[in-house]
Amino acid sequence: MKKKVIGILLSGMLLSACGLESYPAGDLPTQARLNAIAVGDSKEKVVRVLGTPALENTPMPDGTSFIIYAQNLKESRAFLEPKEVKRDVYVYFFNNKDILTEQKHLTLADKQSVSYDASQTDVGGRELSVLDQIVQNFGRYNTGSQDSSVRR
Repeated sequence: MKKKVIGILLSGMLLSACGLESYPAGDLPTQARLNAIAVGDSKEKVVRVLGTPALENTPMPDGTSFIIYAQNLKESRAFLEPKEVKRDVYVYFFNNKDILTEQKHLTLADKQSVSYDASQTDVGGRELSVLDQIVQNFGRYNTGSQDSSVRR
């Protein structure tokens, strides 16, 4: 009987490790605020009503621009790669006078893959090896031996 109980407990622990994990990312304004925006509104009003966008591009040469509000949800089980199960992207296009000309709502069904070319995308900085980090941090260690009651 004791072995059976231990077996059941171990099985339960192993199965609980395979549970579904959710990874939400982003934040969207409420549906009421999204509905309050209409073509012809100014960019200032859109940002005032919807809040800070997730992405805002620099204006194009012709003066047009866009802003994006986005949210997605990925789910994973155990050691499997997370899979995107939900996506909501709201894109607002503005003319050269910052007047809303078009708005789009994109979902996972509208999914487009974007590949990044490492030779074209500057990521900045450089990676340090463990030895580089040790050498560069030599002498930076502070033992905290200074008496904090002494005023300077």
